[in-house]
Amino acid sequence: MRIVGEQDRSEIELDPVKAYRRGRALDAMLRSAAPPIAHGVMRGAHEYFNRLDAKRQTQAARALNAK
Repeated sequence: MRIVGEQDRSEIELDPVKAYRRGRALDAMLRSAAPPIAHGVMRGAHEYFNRLDAKRQTQAARALNAK
């Protein structure tokens, strides 16, 4: 691993309390950015569901980047 800048930006948080708080904050960010989930039964080809997933991920990324 290489440290760039003055702050260690390791992805692994060793302190369990800090890791829990960081996870809760990330969950809250993602929950607020995610579009509502459609309920019910859907049928379609694998490619169709891949397109739906890609569209949903793009919407979530735009919502997170807008904040």
